[in-house]
Amino acid sequence: MTKAPQRIYWDACTWIAYIQKEMPGPRSTVTDPRFTMCKQTLVRATAGEIEIVTSAATLAEVCRTGKSHSPVANLPAFFDQPYILIVNVDKRVGSRAQSLQLAGVGPAIKPFDALHVASALIAKVDFFHTFDDGLLRLSETLNCDDGRPLKIVKPTEEIPPPPLFAPKEPGEG
Repeated sequence: MTKAPQRIYWDACTWIAYIQKEMPGPRSTVTDPRFTMCKQTLVRATAGEIEIVTSAATLAEVCRTGKSHSPVANLPAFFDQPYILIVNVDKRVGSRAQSLQLAGVGPAIKPFDALHVASALIAKVDFFHTFDDGLLRLSETLNCDDGRPLKIVKPTEEIPPPPLFAPKEPGEG
């Protein structure tokens, strides 16, 4: 029996970091190699290791035009990849987002952030990728519909590091 690929939710800022090739540098305000982190996740997705889940609201938030140097010059077609799963914004998602806002999740969760979190909770993802510090602070404070805590991390942070003292193969020095 084949194991189902891991599901990872991508917040809109993650898509934007990839599209805009965000990297640290002299004229940049970012400190993480965001583009590289996102690209590594997309490589895993194209290899079938993971599925990337995002809200239909992302399509409205991630709208860039005139960027021919972008890694996704044809943005609408980019979201049609088989490894990208879109969660519809329906009454269930909207009500869940509203509940998160009324409950005062985080200092004050914004409407689009609430839609993303609600979509991830309903989709029962394994991880939620974002660069948003406010959302990162919510890691493991909310439960997915299957009861598991939602782990919110930066892209690639869910990948376990290699063992420090891995056994050496015969012939390795």
